[in-house]
Amino acid sequence: MVDGRPSTDYRNLMNKLREKTLKNSSTFRKVEKQSVTNDVEGQLREAILDGRLKPDESLAEAQLATQFGVSRASVRQAKFQLAQEGLLEFDSRGTAIVRTLTQADVQEIVEFREVLDSAAIRLACTRLTEHSASKLTRCIEQIEAAPNLLQLTLLDIAFHEEIVRAAENSRLLAAWQLLRPQLVFWLASMQRMHASMISQTHSETAESHRELLNALHAGDADRCEQLARRHANGLKKLFDNIDTPQGIGQFRNT
Repeated sequence: MVDGRPSTDYRNLMNKLREKTLKNSSTFRKVEKQSVTNDVEGQLREAILDGRLKPDESLAEAQLATQFGVSRASVRQAKFQLAQEGLLEFDSRGTAIVRTLTQADVQEIVEFREVLDSAAIRLACTRLTEHSASKLTRCIEQIEAAPNLLQLTLLDIAFHEEIVRAAENSRLLAAWQLLRPQLVFWLASMQRMHASMISQTHSETAESHRELLNALHAGDADRCEQLARRHANGLKKLFDNIDTPQGIGQFRNT
């Protein structure tokens, strides 16, 4: 949905990450009675993205219901929503497990993102407002100051979503929001796996986004598209050149 829950969910996650440093704990807090399913869903999503819930880890419905202090039905609904986002999948017995992306999944994500980003930025070239430009500038400033890798990932995604919004095409935005959860999942997991290397890239990430914004200000659609395609493929090429030890990677071959 263009203005549906997923967008709000990820903005809420970014707000929470600004207020705290994520703790390496598998426990969850009890939820308030209002919006029970949304709260369970949000906590599970955060635990998947920050790595507390590992790839291929199963989610025991009864145990989670006890930890959250909610009904099993609320946990079940939350799991179904996260499965729709591509963060969970169900095995042959109906047990929810944290998804492990295949190389084919990654290829499709990168290809889809490249198509969406390049189309959006060409449209945004002629439709960029001062308000949108200001929000993009603010995103870059926050990227430079990101306190952790998940926050950096979410801000990176927020920057590109703002470009899609600046394109003023509701169907393009809906397609982007369909892709976003899996894009965040991939980037967060890869950045977490190679934290020692990527923790040094805040300034480079900010600079590449500033280059995109300058091209938008100049109204150079061809340059904008070139930069968008380069950016979409850049991280994948970087990670393709990294040796990932067997058994600890986020990906499996098809």
